[in-house]
Amino acid sequence: MGGKPITMTVEGRQRFPVRIRYARAFREDEQDAKNLLVNAAGMSAGAMGGAGATNLRSVPDGGAMGGMGGAAALAGTAPGSGPVQVPLSMVADVQTVEGPAMIKSENGMLRSYVQLNVRDRDIIGFVEEAQRAVAQKVKMPQGMYLEWSGQFENQIHARKTMQVVFPAVFLLIFVILYLTYHDFVDAGLMMMAVPEAIVGGIFFLWLFDFRFSVAVQVGFIACFGMATETGIIMLVYLREAIERHGGLENIRSLQDLRRIVLEGAVHRLRPKLLTEGTTIIALAPMLWHTGVGHEVISAMAAPVLGGLLIADEVVDMFIPIRFYWVRRYRWLKMHKIDEKDAEKAVLPAAD
Repeated sequence: MGGKPITMTVEGRQRFPVRIRYARAFREDEQDAKNLLVNAAGMSAGAMGGAGATNLRSVPDGGAMGGMGGAAALAGTAPGSGPVQVPLSMVADVQTVEGPAMIKSENGMLRSYVQLNVRDRDIIGFVEEAQRAVAQKVKMPQGMYLEWSGQFENQIHARKTMQVVFPAVFLLIFVILYLTYHDFVDAGLMMMAVPEAIVGGIFFLWLFDFRFSVAVQVGFIACFGMATETGIIMLVYLREAIERHGGLENIRSLQDLRRIVLEGAVHRLRPKLLTEGTTIIALAPMLWHTGVGHEVISAMAAPVLGGLLIADEVVDMFIPIRFYWVRRYRWLKMHKIDEKDAEKAVLPAAD
């Protein structure tokens, strides 16, 4: 009924299988299938005694039987001369049941798929929860096993990759800062902007209800770089302010040091606003993007914007303070001034 390949026809460079099967009139419904004729080995026409002939329906002219009627097919062999053809219903139970569209196998084992989609939540979290629920409520028969597969595997692989990338990014940023300033302490001051950027990024994820994903992790990496960049601008102006006054060795008192640090921090305001403003203008449309791929674009933009906004304000307030205390310690050590006399100490003016 399903057809059987009997040969292959070649048409130029193409090959097509030739299959033979019953005409549609013989397989349209269950009753048609019951009346199909099959060879009955070991049963003669004489033994049949014509009993089955009344159950056969005639084959329409031009059908797959070549215009031969069912009764005629039954009498295709002379009585008592050999095998005869009988209706399929006489030798088999014919029923209409639902079955798989195809039978899939892998490595010699039958395989079946249960597919589903996840919305409005983390895929990995859903899979982990589903695995626990299935393990508790479903008992697999012997010889059967369950395997979870799908898009979440890519996220698991990406998560493992990020576990290497994140520390590498921190280390690379620190190395670049040290090679720029040749000062471990100043490089450390810049790195302190990274945790503050993380806080801002997490706040924006909560504010816009984003799940932690690979796109979010990539956004955090960009956030680290931009937060460090804003800190570098501040540090450049603070160091230049010290250098304009001849360095620490020419600063006469801690009051002068505080004034110089404040002067450098204030001068940094304009480039800071320009840098932050242009970045926000560029990233804000990505956060509210609703077109194709908005799930990835918005998730990347949220931690960058949050980290930039929060880190910038923290950088403006705390880096000058930290810079002052580092330079204060170095100034006291350079001039060998005791801590208890620090605020009163005033060095003589240089010639």
